[in-house]
Amino acid sequence: MQWLLLMGTSFTVAAYLQVVRGYDAIQTGVIFTAATLGLLVSSLAAERLARRRPQRTLIMTGFCVTIAGIAVLIALAGGSPNPWALAPGLLLIGLGLGVMLTPSVNVVQSSFPEEEQGEISGLSRSVSNLGSSLGTAIAGTILVSGLTSSAYAAAMITLAVIGLAGLTAATLLPERN
Repeated sequence: MQWLLLMGTSFTVAAYLQVVRGYDAIQTGVIFTAATLGLLVSSLAAERLARRRPQRTLIMTGFCVTIAGIAVLIALAGGSPNPWALAPGLLLIGLGLGVMLTPSVNVVQSSFPEEEQGEISGLSRSVSNLGSSLGTAIAGTILVSGLTSSAYAAAMITLAVIGLAGLTAATLLPERN
């Protein structure tokens, strides 16, 4: 779910900025520094957070922050011609995803014995790649149906709903560290 949200959001926002708003790839990349900064900051804090909070809590918090970031993106995209209006939403998405990526890997890896770690690592990476592909495919299909602000909003709302499904799944994780 996390990789689906990351890649779906990245594709949707990049396509929106380039097709609807007419930005070039460099301008779009610069705007995405907010998401990269969020991922970097929260990933650097992941070890400290994991020592203080249960993995389940971090994953749930990450989904909540990511969904809030998507809501901010939807709210601010049409309201301002300034491309930096998208930065707060992208920052929140980066922070949310960064908070939950490390704990989710820890939850998966710790659920299996040492002798199965190689297989589980490969399977986990494959599922991450599948999520990335599905995120781009789902959001992209919705987005290209109209390439307007409303198609952008529909794609982002769909990603938020998927985020809610991920949050629901995270509530089912065991409460242990």
